[in-house]
Amino acid sequence: MQLIRRISRSHLFRNAVFVGAVYATSECLQQKTYGEKRDIAKVRRMAIWGLVFNGPGNYGWYKVLDRMVPGHCVKTALKKVLVEKVTISPVWVCSFYVVLSMLEGQPDIFSEAKEKVVPTYLVGLSFWLPAQALNFVFVPRVYRVAYVGVAGFVWANILCYMKRQRLNETSVEPKVAECQQAPPNTLVT
Repeated sequence: MQLIRRISRSHLFRNAVFVGAVYATSECLQQKTYGEKRDIAKVRRMAIWGLVFNGPGNYGWYKVLDRMVPGHCVKTALKKVLVEKVTISPVWVCSFYVVLSMLEGQPDIFSEAKEKVVPTYLVGLSFWLPAQALNFVFVPRVYRVAYVGVAGFVWANILCYMKRQRLNETSVEPKVAECQQAPPNTLVT
């Protein structure tokens, strides 16, 4: 019982559970948005990604980043964002596709990553650079965790969206031709 109490107080454990829940919830929301039948296996894979890989990995990464770029001023915060975006972000985006392909039992675990890493990374840059700049410049420190939590939920939904795109169709621009052919009040996937 004491071990369970110690684990539940652990920042690593709480962060991992939170991130796992964010990814699972994002996948549920995407399934609902696209009118898909509930796919618990997909939800489980996203939860595993957040709980086992992304949550603990980011927890460790931010400890390393704080040692690499110490300080809390705006200039330092912007340095941290840039260091993160050119070092660990490409690794996380690639890992996202490779790990999920492994969990799906895909025969070529790198196939999807080869097609989607660059577009997803570019979307990530366009999302996280301004999101983190706003965070570090305007959001008071006491609200930053909540802000990043909301931004992380938005990002997890973007990743779920990118994941469900077929290979060679990872453009985030609207599919105008398909939308014009679709009956009213239907979602185009």
